[in-house]
Amino acid sequence: MSLPTVTVETTGQTAWGPVEGYIAERSAAGTKTDTPLMETPRSISVVTRQEMDDRAAQNVVDAVSYTAGVVTGAYGYDPRFDDIYIRGFPVTSRGDFLNGLSQGSGNFAYWRTETYGLERIDIIKGPAGVLYGQTVPGGLINRIAKMPVETPFAEIEGQLGDPAWSQVAFDVGGKAKEDGSVLYRLTGVARAADGTMDYTTNNELYIAPAVTFQNDATRLTLLASILDIRLPSSTYYYQPNNILTKIPLGTTYNAIQQTQEQIGYILEHDFNDAVSARQNLRYGHIDNHSFWLEPTGTKVGPQIGVYPWNYEETYNTFQVDNQLTAKFATGAVQHKLLGGLDYLWGATDFGYGIGFNAAPVNIFNPNVPNLVVMPPITTSYGVNLSQIGLYAQDQMSFGDGWHFTIGGRQDFASTDQSTFGITTASRDDQAFTWQAGLLYEFAAGVSPYVSYATSFLPTTNVDSQGQVLEPSTGEQYEAGIKFQPKGGRSFFTLAAYQITQSNYAVADPNTFYYSPVGEVRVRGFEAEAMVELAQGLDLTAAYTFTQGEIIDSADIATIGNVPVNMPANVASLWMKYTFLDGPMKGFGVGAGIRYFSGFWADNYNTYKNPAQFPVDAAIYYEKDDWKLALNAKNLFDQQEALNNEGYWYWQQGRTVLLTAKYRW
Repeated sequence: MSLPTVTVETTGQTAWGPVEGYIAERSAAGTKTDTPLMETPRSISVVTRQEMDDRAAQNVVDAVSYTAGVVTGAYGYDPRFDDIYIRGFPVTSRGDFLNGLSQGSGNFAYWRTETYGLERIDIIKGPAGVLYGQTVPGGLINRIAKMPVETPFAEIEGQLGDPAWSQVAFDVGGKAKEDGSVLYRLTGVARAADGTMDYTTNNELYIAPAVTFQNDATRLTLLASILDIRLPSSTYYYQPNNILTKIPLGTTYNAIQQTQEQIGYILEHDFNDAVSARQNLRYGHIDNHSFWLEPTGTKVGPQIGVYPWNYEETYNTFQVDNQLTAKFATGAVQHKLLGGLDYLWGATDFGYGIGFNAAPVNIFNPNVPNLVVMPPITTSYGVNLSQIGLYAQDQMSFGDGWHFTIGGRQDFASTDQSTFGITTASRDDQAFTWQAGLLYEFAAGVSPYVSYATSFLPTTNVDSQGQVLEPSTGEQYEAGIKFQPKGGRSFFTLAAYQITQSNYAVADPNTFYYSPVGEVRVRGFEAEAMVELAQGLDLTAAYTFTQGEIIDSADIATIGNVPVNMPANVASLWMKYTFLDGPMKGFGVGAGIRYFSGFWADNYNTYKNPAQFPVDAAIYYEKDDWKLALNAKNLFDQQEALNNEGYWYWQQGRTVLLTAKYRW
């Protein structure tokens, strides 16, 4: 008897698409093209949707905290921003990207990212100016949103947690037309929550629709999102005699009320098998109203004097990135040539008012009514940034496994500052950045490589004459090796590097004006492993050694010191085991630990923060269309007091989350 033919259809990974499990094989972060990581001569890490779910990532900081080269938690519990450092440099604002376009910030208006709306997170380490323009030399984090899919599905998720955390989310998508020419996806989140510190909230409403129109040659994806958040605008706690307490300055008078909207599209067209075009466009808008209290230093009994602040800001940005890719051969050399022209514009208008009546607040009972009155807005400022960049890159493959990538970019950038609508400072700059990398891919799955890359970053700081300072620049030398055993489910990377940032703005300690004389050198080593040890047993491990030094500064006392927020040693380990058969089938357990050695609180190196080593744990159960998970972050509730440039913060305490998910 003949058996019926069974056809199995699989879809391989793409640089922008979902990844099954923990191990991504492709990324566009380092090339802007769909390229295998084993052929990319740069250090790149990918955090998959599965990782975010398994660790119950509540924000981008949680999601990337197990990644080599990344430092989080330097400011303790601070939900206002994604405070993240890569290779010693902050990427909070100028290293924040979504779907390949920058999410640059305003003055206090920073983009927030809902992790439930993400498919994956790609992290490129080191300067990336050639492809992305104005960036910090440490690297960038590209958040990739969930996109429309062909296979119909629906998912609903509920979460309860301690501290008080109530969240519901949904995700639905599929074909809007039977022939697959129109696809859709709709993702949403609603949350009412408290932070891990008293009198802090973390409320949110989020909705993100997406629609794709496609045929054999063209694909147009429309993307939009609206996010409304309520967060604390100050994480300052009362500090009598410079001793940190857990008594907040203000309860109801301490909030960020922010609404942000983004809308855009990704248009792709294949002229033939060799030539394709891509246009990525987005407009964004933020409305931010924040208010908080600042202590005056006066104290009478249980009451202290405070200055109430009132702050309002609007931020608008428009970006478009046009790309043309051509594949061809010259003799024995295969080329993938990328050419691009991008444009970025951002404008922020902000103002504030300060109440100088020193209204008293009862620090031992913050809920007691006080005399704080919100002051009117009395100032008005504006900052405009624009950039036009022309770039080209050639990825060449030749011989049995050689891959050589070279690219260059010319940028034209402008900065304008105004007060009450009158321009007070402006500057125009041009910069050329370039990068090159050589990699050899052995048949056994080993890829050693070397690379060089540069970046530039305009500033809005001014000198004593009121003139905007010239941009800072960065360069990196890197050598590494990647290993992916053939037929296995594992990926290993080793990388050593040196990054130098020059010309960055440094405040004069006497006048508090800025000078473009800063220079920092960072040398480091990273190791990362993602391994499927056996069926159902996954492991991720990372180690980072960082050695930073201030080479030059207007503040001579800091020369030779280690910059702030730069622990010498960072390590992490996460393991997850799922029972695949037997009476325990469907159950799983996960556990992880992160370690940060002590780091300096200021560039004078006068105080060193203690080491941190939070432990995470999880229990899972999955059956049919249901999945239950219980996650504990910082299981043993380690809470160190952390000092950062004169301000004290608390390390984030224990968080417990119960998640129930139904997918059909």
